[in-house]
Amino acid sequence: MFRLIVTGVLLSAGLITFSSPASAAVVVPPGAAGSACSGYSYVTGHSDWYWQTCAWADNNEVYFTVNLGNAGDAAWSVDTIWVDYTRSGTSITCAGGVWSNFLVPAHSVKSTPTATCAIPRRSAEYVSVGQVWEASYHAELHSPVLQVQ
Repeated sequence: MFRLIVTGVLLSAGLITFSSPASAAVVVPPGAAGSACSGYSYVTGHSDWYWQTCAWADNNEVYFTVNLGNAGDAAWSVDTIWVDYTRSGTSITCAGGVWSNFLVPAHSVKSTPTATCAIPRRSAEYVSVGQVWEASYHAELHSPVLQVQ
């Protein structure tokens, strides 16, 4: 009983903490590759235009993309795309992660270049943060957590 009371007092004072297990959707072990992607979002008023954001890991890098699909008969020129990420809860801006007038041909899928938002691989939890802007549409998506070991 005394032990429970002391432990409760120490917890309340912040002198004892417990870490919760990782809430990663995808765990990438050492030497392996993997990815975690958000669900698709459709551009309001354009049911043929859809997109998602992804966090990727390979043997050397962790990188972040926005993937855009166009099921329509005409090309889609996306007004503006942003891709950034979080590393273990800290928001980080990609220096080259902004594109304007990004062309997605009819009946195709196209991704932002992987090299523009890539970092050397290191153990952490990553989330890709993508944004798409159109004249009357703006949305932000987050990938599930990608835990890189």
